[in-house]
Amino acid sequence: MIVLILLSEVVLSQEPYHLKLLAVQEDQHTYKGSDADLYLELKEGSGRVFLDTFPATKIDTQISTRFSKEIACNHFKLNCNKYDFIYTIKAKSNIIGGPSAGAAIAALTTIAVLDLAYDEGVAVTGTINSGGVVGPVGGVKEKLQAASAVGLKKVLIPKGTEEIGLSSAASVSENETGNQTMPVANESALPLNLVTYARENLSLETIEVTNLDEVVYHLTGIDLNHKTIVIEEEPQYKKIMGTLQNVLCQRVEKIEQELKQVGIVLNESILEPIDSKKRSADNATKQEDFYSAASYCFGINIQLKLQFYREEAPSYAVMQELFNSLGGKVAALETKLSQQKVETISDLQTVMIVKERLNDVKEQLTKFVEMPPENLEEMYALLSYSEERYFSAVAWMEFFAMDGRKVPIDRDVLKNSCLQKISEAEERYQYLSLFLGGQMATTIQEKINSAKAASGQDESELCLMKAIQAKGDSNAVLSSMGVREDALAEYLDSKIKAVQIVIADNSAQGTFPILGYSYYQYANSLREKEKYTALIYLEYALEMSDLGIYFPAEKVFLERVEQKLDVDELIIFAEGLAVGIFVVLFFRWMKPALFPKKRKRRRK
Repeated sequence: MIVLILLSEVVLSQEPYHLKLLAVQEDQHTYKGSDADLYLELKEGSGRVFLDTFPATKIDTQISTRFSKEIACNHFKLNCNKYDFIYTIKAKSNIIGGPSAGAAIAALTTIAVLDLAYDEGVAVTGTINSGGVVGPVGGVKEKLQAASAVGLKKVLIPKGTEEIGLSSAASVSENETGNQTMPVANESALPLNLVTYARENLSLETIEVTNLDEVVYHLTGIDLNHKTIVIEEEPQYKKIMGTLQNVLCQRVEKIEQELKQVGIVLNESILEPIDSKKRSADNATKQEDFYSAASYCFGINIQLKLQFYREEAPSYAVMQELFNSLGGKVAALETKLSQQKVETISDLQTVMIVKERLNDVKEQLTKFVEMPPENLEEMYALLSYSEERYFSAVAWMEFFAMDGRKVPIDRDVLKNSCLQKISEAEERYQYLSLFLGGQMATTIQEKINSAKAASGQDESELCLMKAIQAKGDSNAVLSSMGVREDALAEYLDSKIKAVQIVIADNSAQGTFPILGYSYYQYANSLREKEKYTALIYLEYALEMSDLGIYFPAEKVFLERVEQKLDVDELIIFAEGLAVGIFVVLFFRWMKPALFPKKRKRRRK
């Protein structure tokens, strides 16, 4: 105890940690680079974040600072709840704004909490995204020029930015300029290799990085995540998902038989996409990627059912009967679901995905009620989707049979985790809305509203699902802003590695993430043909794979002390604490003589 207190005193009494920042500013319709200084002080506290800037900051910097700190704490499993974080950014002019300081803030947070020696002569520019992935920024050429002008010798830049340097003649605006638009290079501008440019023209070493691990390594020389990543598929998961896939894919054959029995022949334009999905499902099954195979078969079933209803053309009265029947099935399954015990993270995720599917069906039922009777074609599409969505919900109920480490999941815990996830989703959405409008932002806001509505109705599992989707959608857009198409594959690799780390860590703790792993597999199956969709599912996988952080299995230290120590032990504990306090006070008094004021951290 005394040693811990002394170590805490040493850490908290040091000078602020410092890194150089690089930015761009507008100067009479052109852009030029500028430097700034980032400082971080740690104080005893509870994880709060404070930001002070000179000159005044924009709101997006405040949001991105909190986000960057969270990324670092989660990525390296840092004990950040024992400190308050005081960040200060000082610049020569009004350039403070934008997310391009994110990677530097996350790296300095890591260095400070672990009190690592590091090289202050290295500057970092790049956004920081979920999983610790470093994302692209604009104006890198101008930032490199600024780094050279202030005597820096090494700069870390995001991987994939070697050809998107923004010259002053380019028609662009960078987030830090205040225009809050995406950087768009002038079509007439020639490709520029920034690493070569910096070396040959600025005598500056420029290193491309893809994730926070690499940033910290280049600053400290320490590889914090050097362990081998091993994902072992849980045998029970594989068996249950294999059964689920078999049920959904056999349904394809059943619906095809129904079509033949009533004499419906599908034309080539309909058969071609169905056959393509069948091949994808078969390939996934051969690779034992059962979730992806089930997803492809689910899509096929919707297409087949739609063609069935189009050809049969049931009347409005018949459609009413079919929708009413489906509503009764949904109500019965909800009753069955409410009777299930939720004792593990697997149970929780099963409830989440079943409720999400049932809620989706109920939304389609509402749309049907509000639809004019003559809109039969649209009704057929609604019913086809709703029936298959319900069938999928039934199939997922099988995962209640899966074992797992028990955690305390009561209604209060669920409610709090739901509210926390809404808060995280809203923060990402607010950050995103500064740069993006239109349909994407509206869709994300709708999911946040759905999460809040579910919370108000004590549907915390559904709330979690909707909030996770909203946060994942925001993260996917934020992390891909400015990534070139030819650099996207490598960017996906970085995100995949981040997901693998989270899945492996949670699996080792006995909480195999059935949804996180499923989305991870599906993203892998999509990455060649649908890269951006794959990115979204990787974001979902990150969120779904780490739900255990909201449901701690063990009691905190003081609770264990109260339960296990008797009166004599408590007296001894109190005496030891008193001695510790005396030593700390003595240490403070003697500190100037014993430890002359100097930096621990090194410059290379």
